[in-house]
Amino acid sequence: KRIEKKINRHVTFSKRRSGLLKKAH
Repeated sequence: KRIEKKINRHVTFSKRRSGLLKKAH
């Protein structure tokens, strides 16, 4: 389950980055 946690964290980071990019534009 440790890998699952890592992936979940990566997904959250990607979503946050997408939001920042949208705001920037």
